[in-house]
Amino acid sequence: MLGILFAAAMFAGAWGKAWAQSADYVFLPPEVKAAGAPDATRYPLPKDESLRMLALPMPERIYSSLAGQTDALKAKAQEGSALEVATGQQIDLDAVALFGEPLQENGTWRWLARISSLGALALRFRADLSGFAPGQSLYLIGADGGRSFGPFTRAQARDWGTWLPTTPGESVVLLLESPDATLPPVRLEVLSHFYRLSEGLQEKDAPACPEPAGCEPAEAARQVSTSVAMLIVPQGLGQVQCSGTLLNRAGTPTYDPLLITAHHCFSGIGQHVEDVDVFWDYRSGSCDSSVKGPPLNALPRSKGSELLASSKRLDGQFVRLDQVPVGQYGRAWAGWDARTPQVGDQVQGFHLPAGRPMKTNYGTVTEAEQTECLDPLCVTRYEMQTTVRWDEGITEGGSSGSGMFYRDLNWRLGGMLSNGTVHTCGKPQNNIDDFASFRDFYPLIACHLTDGADCTAQEASGCLVSRLFGAKSATANALRDVRDRWLGATPWGQAVSRAYYKLSPPLAR
Repeated sequence: MLGILFAAAMFAGAWGKAWAQSADYVFLPPEVKAAGAPDATRYPLPKDESLRMLALPMPERIYSSLAGQTDALKAKAQEGSALEVATGQQIDLDAVALFGEPLQENGTWRWLARISSLGALALRFRADLSGFAPGQSLYLIGADGGRSFGPFTRAQARDWGTWLPTTPGESVVLLLESPDATLPPVRLEVLSHFYRLSEGLQEKDAPACPEPAGCEPAEAARQVSTSVAMLIVPQGLGQVQCSGTLLNRAGTPTYDPLLITAHHCFSGIGQHVEDVDVFWDYRSGSCDSSVKGPPLNALPRSKGSELLASSKRLDGQFVRLDQVPVGQYGRAWAGWDARTPQVGDQVQGFHLPAGRPMKTNYGTVTEAEQTECLDPLCVTRYEMQTTVRWDEGITEGGSSGSGMFYRDLNWRLGGMLSNGTVHTCGKPQNNIDDFASFRDFYPLIACHLTDGADCTAQEASGCLVSRLFGAKSATANALRDVRDRWLGATPWGQAVSRAYYKLSPPLAR
């Protein structure tokens, strides 16, 4: 019977519809802007107008409960699967409590207010915009006038509230506009206080071994590195930071805003990818690790638009962004390869560790198709993962979701950073990471990357028992009961359970 099934599988593979199994990267060179041209993306409210608004008197609400707590917050946040960079608090401020008397200018009514959280590196608010009437809108203005955001209207209202853009600094000015004297009924529900983000760490405070991306000698690798973005994702009332990679389509490039990352980065927001803030080109442009990155207000941005595929079992997430700006370094859409990783493959990573510009590292695949157990019985697990030993450089908090690129295959992506050990400079034998399998995630996203391909509607279970008897069958439930009540009671039983789940996914596939 096994022989017949194997032959049938080989026949189907040989004569079934052939899909592209790989694609190479494409690169757009930097855009050249005319001298003195206004930057509409950074200043939807003209810069002169923003600076004038900042100088006007206005009510101010100051929060001080997190002042001086940065070190304590960093220590507490080290336990999460994705790196927490902001903690939040419920504030529930309505417009009447926050804004003062309006200004009337050129037939438009305006209200101003300033909100501060002392010691914050940046702020982010969740707002209820559902009560806005036509013509009413909200703008955010950075405290230094370096950027404005908006207009936010009823069209951006979400049932769960709307997360507004991350704004650097400990203060933000809010500007409401209305065609009449009716105060727009905005409510600020949550304030996220960033204690770790682009804080310009000095070289003495940071690990010495991660190399700046600017040190990479290969031009192709430098170009591919521009496909990597920094993601800010709401988690509860706070925010976490991860990394993600733009992917190219097979065949003729379409430059679609398709980004791949790790599923665990999104565990706190369900499937609300519209809440994701995306920053591009946070890099120093230098090989000197002491050179600071650019201010966040100067970086090109995108935001999440649509969830396309997700897998908790594999730890993969694939989303569409609203758009992709081409910055001063150009922009690449990375290639990818659905091959099975091989032990000995030489790989490279590009990632955004929290607080510091883009880094790169070099490693070797040491294992493939592994199951990473997250509890003693392996009930919660990541399947079909690729294990990499970093021979030069390390990953850090904020690197989750970044790509594993094959150096000998034109830097095609083969996985997304899922989990790993605590890394130490100078000890490569201990610097181990596990990557989500692009090969096994690819069937869920093939229709977005290859013309004529289908996307698997639901991923197949990696549990062999579930595949054979059905996930909800009496046999499967009985075996789960044995696992939980009997195997879980002893160390040897736990070892048997873990061994089964490590062997099951490749057998099921």
